Amino acid sequence: MAFFLLGWHGGLVGYTGWHLQTASFADILSGSVSPVIMHDDGTLEPCGAFITPTPLENSDSIALKVNHRTVSDRNGFLELVDHQATWESFIPVQTTLLPILKDLTTRSWHEADKWVGKAHCTEHHLHLGDRHWSIGTLNAEKSGETVTLWNTDAPDRVTYKLCPSRALSSLLETLNERLQAGEIRSSVTTPWADSGTLRETLANASFAPHRTDYLLHLSRQCALFEIWDLATGFLACARQQDSNPDFIYFAAILALRAQQHDSAAQLLAEALTTRFPDSNILEKTATLRARLAQGENTLLLLPQTLEEAKVPMFDRLFDLLMVPLPLSDQDGKDIQQAYSMRFEDMSGQHDMTHRLKLLTAEAHYNGVSYWEEVNMGHVAWLAGLRKEADAHYASARKLAIESHIHPIHYNCGVFSWLSEADCAALSSRSVPDRLGVSQWEWQFSPEDDATVLPSEVCLVFGCDKGYFRFIPKLILSLIRASRANPTTGFIQLCIGVDQPTMEQLTFLTKTAEWLVANNSRVRLNFAHGTLAYRDGATYTAIRYLMLPEITARFSCPLITADCDGYFPSDFVSLWQDMKASADYGFRLYAYNREGKQVMGEPWGFGAGISYFGEADRIPAIAHFLNDYLNTAYNPQNPTNWCVDQCALAAAFKRFVAPKWDELRIKFMDEGTPLMVMPHHVGGKDALLAHEGSFSMVDVVSELARYTPEPPLTPPS
Repeated sequence: MAFFLLGWHGGLVGYTGWHLQTASFADILSGSVSPVIMHDDGTLEPCGAFITPTPLENSDSIALKVNHRTVSDRNGFLELVDHQATWESFIPVQTTLLPILKDLTTRSWHEADKWVGKAHCTEHHLHLGDRHWSIGTLNAEKSGETVTLWNTDAPDRVTYKLCPSRALSSLLETLNERLQAGEIRSSVTTPWADSGTLRETLANASFAPHRTDYLLHLSRQCALFEIWDLATGFLACARQQDSNPDFIYFAAILALRAQQHDSAAQLLAEALTTRFPDSNILEKTATLRARLAQGENTLLLLPQTLEEAKVPMFDRLFDLLMVPLPLSDQDGKDIQQAYSMRFEDMSGQHDMTHRLKLLTAEAHYNGVSYWEEVNMGHVAWLAGLRKEADAHYASARKLAIESHIHPIHYNCGVFSWLSEADCAALSSRSVPDRLGVSQWEWQFSPEDDATVLPSEVCLVFGCDKGYFRFIPKLILSLIRASRANPTTGFIQLCIGVDQPTMEQLTFLTKTAEWLVANNSRVRLNFAHGTLAYRDGATYTAIRYLMLPEITARFSCPLITADCDGYFPSDFVSLWQDMKASADYGFRLYAYNREGKQVMGEPWGFGAGISYFGEADRIPAIAHFLNDYLNTAYNPQNPTNWCVDQCALAAAFKRFVAPKWDELRIKFMDEGTPLMVMPHHVGGKDALLAHEGSFSMVDVVSELARYTPEPPLTPPS
């Protein structure tokens, strides 16, 4: 038997010409360096004439002696030393191990699901990952792309898999060839495909094929180009490196997209049982999986199904492959509804270029639909094409009603959106009071107050008897703020309540009387009655439906806001600063500084708080808002949610936007808030408790302790 000699630092003793040196396994195996061989009889070939192998006591190692001196590779070169350190020895290595050692030290490897990289030899041991083996007793077997290692004196075997595998190498090579040949191009049905991203992902996977995340992204990128064979292959390689059940779910998505629905159902069952082994999840998803196997795209229903089962959804990395999706004739209404919601959500997340590509692909796959038309409307609207947008919204509304598809929450305004022509017609006709607020009873503060102090601002709120729980705190905070800074004219607080209780009416009446009797600069005006249609949409519209009555009585700036808020102690100074610096104020989160809407939908217009500062124009705006709501609200609509935002956005478009460059417009979400709202403090319940909770009784009790204000005098 023949042996090579391995030094302490991992090099084999070899030579080129007659230059003795240490060399790597690869150098010896390639023949670029010839090995020094030790035979069974202990002789060396060549150099046996002057170097003698000498076994060391109690060790597998040998010393290489030349007379009384020792050969050492102390500095990376072979040299003679007078005094041998314990490590300055060599260990015999079976020549048959060399090919395996070369592979282990030049290629990367996986141990089960764990990447361990390349092996290296030091201190007469082979190190790979967290393990090491003594070279002197090392045994190794190679089978295909695996190597199994063990020591004679420690027989536990560990098997390693080559990385990249031949299959992965072949896939990478195939993808490279197709890219070079120009075979991979985006098409009308691949809106998310990007060749630059594909090339970069290929580079990353080539640099680090052990990175499972790179293989996943490469699979995803290939799928976005509809290269299903490579997408499936790369995902299979990722699954060999990691047993994460999310990857099985990704495989189900690829199978569905490849029209292999039965395989998709089987993979989904495998993913579910792997992720949730101790649950009855297969029972809860049985119908979904059966429909999937029969050709329905029920993977669209999986998020809701798992939510109902109270288990987490799989990773969303491959979600882009579900939109756009060619729907099947077999797909039930629930699948169409789920797809519509996902399409609306996906469309809103992307820039205009990708949105147009998405819409083109969707029309190619599924033709005209509600979700396609509403998003075509958004594209046209953001491009400034109002007429085209209105036409798409009208089509979307019709298709939604006919197909019984419910919009995603922020697109509900499509049912209440009036075209530009319809808006223009409002001023030319008498609009009936469909919602019934004109029949409400009003209680205004005494008109003779106006001879003492002018009305400086109207604050307008509306609610039903349930949301009235926010009103006591709102009223008290305004009274406190006014007392803290009595430098204004009258602040006219106007509140409309649908079907208030007798206790609530009594509270409003007594508070209004107290404010007058105690010379407060706050005046409370309120209206009450019953809406003709009572729902969340009409409750939020009360503030606008009240405006014609209010503007007929008060000629001053006006603020409308949600009733679930309260005023900070420095409200008066904040108001005065805004009055001095702005003509209008809106929650313009979808607009840029040039007054152009850059995202969202027309009714994506925050109605939480709005300021109208041009007193002479407010009556016209008030009547427009009232007429819009009484025209657009339709009890036959599936929903009228967002009707208030539709009205406010349309009023902004008609009265404010054309004069953007002339007016001073405040972005109400910027700077110190004029009111404290739920989103400032963590929700509605948190708002009630924030800085103190106040009931009607608490307010009456506090007012009873107040001393009257000094007599009112006009501001100097």
